[in-house]
Amino acid sequence: MEETDKVNWGPRIHEQFVRQASWTKSFRYNIYRQIGLTKAKKILEVGCGTGVITRELREKTSARIVAIDKDAAMIKDAKSRVKNVEFLVEDVENLSMKDKTFDIIISQYLFLWLSEPSKAVSEMVRVCKKRGYVVALAEPDYGGWIEYPKLDLGKKHIESISKEGADPFIGRKILSLFETAGLEANLSVIAQVWDKKNLMENIEEEWKRVLEAQLITEEEFRERVQQEMKLIKKNKRMIFMPVFSAVGRKK
Repeated sequence: MEETDKVNWGPRIHEQFVRQASWTKSFRYNIYRQIGLTKAKKILEVGCGTGVITRELREKTSARIVAIDKDAAMIKDAKSRVKNVEFLVEDVENLSMKDKTFDIIISQYLFLWLSEPSKAVSEMVRVCKKRGYVVALAEPDYGGWIEYPKLDLGKKHIESISKEGADPFIGRKILSLFETAGLEANLSVIAQVWDKKNLMENIEEEWKRVLEAQLITEEEFRERVQQEMKLIKKNKRMIFMPVFSAVGRKK
């Protein structure tokens, strides 16, 4: 969730992070078990945003947790939401922490926004203990977006994200990034099909992001949402997008 200042979602940013986290919850919990989260003594969360994942980590482990974000406003917000966590304004591409400090370095929707992801993962590896874990819980790949009927929502998201300086195709690159940094890495994918309930709850917000990127007009926005709702109510709308996760272990 790093560098969220690039996205102009205003006061809705926390709700957006909650939505994102809900989509990958069960998959995320499996990763926590895989990496032995409850046994860790020191955890670093990178790109903590407003503290959605931070709160989850705090509830699941007694470890010392350090949560960082490049955006000072996000850190201030997260501090108000989650207690017993050390929050710091830090740039993941130039961490202030000493070598081999943390058992687990964890992030969600982070690499999507990074200008130098290879430098970031190298820094994460540096501050990770030997045989510790570097984990990307969720990174989307909009190049795998499938929708029917074709209303070009996925295409507009790619335009919007690229306009903000992010990489809409980061998901497919995560394994290579981790291995190049010297990690023993495994890649998994969530085959995420939005069901009727998710579509009803989220589709207007998805189109609002496109509107705020100035890729459609107010009139087009209203027309698209109306069209979407008619299709969704009849259960005739399908959206799929792959979300990748990578678990890397330091040699």
